[in-house]
Amino acid sequence: MAGVEHVQETGRSGPAPGSGHYRVIVVEDNRADALLVQHAFEMHRINAEITILPDGEGMIAALDRIEAGAIPPPDLILLDLNLPRRDGFEVLTDLRQRSSWCKDLPVVIVTSSDAARDRETTSNLGINAYFRKPSDYDQFMQLGELVRRILEPAAAG
Repeated sequence: MAGVEHVQETGRSGPAPGSGHYRVIVVEDNRADALLVQHAFEMHRINAEITILPDGEGMIAALDRIEAGAIPPPDLILLDLNLPRRDGFEVLTDLRQRSSWCKDLPVVIVTSSDAARDRETTSNLGINAYFRKPSDYDQFMQLGELVRRILEPAAAG
């Protein structure tokens, strides 16, 4: 099936089911793709406060603020790999080397890359899923279902 090729899930689980409202950080430098992510959330009725950060350096700064207690941690991060200032690999590596809550924080890679090496590297860093950005709108909207399965595993199962 054409729409499913770009999705690969791994075994990490999301936050406890039933919380109903989620905090999600989207690290994406392409405004159009960030809007598509928001549309996917709306289409799948995911109740989330979405923060969009346009580069990897902004995500590293956000992690610093979270660890300092200045802002609450997210329930999920959607991370592009090809970012300015610090790429997604650097962000993911930094994230996984931080305190314990960071090691288990659900991360979905949302990228145009279909390179086996990128999939392997991010999988080794403990991602929950790898979503390759399709050119088709309807296929992109499948991201919402993927996010729902991670955030609400009991409801999806």
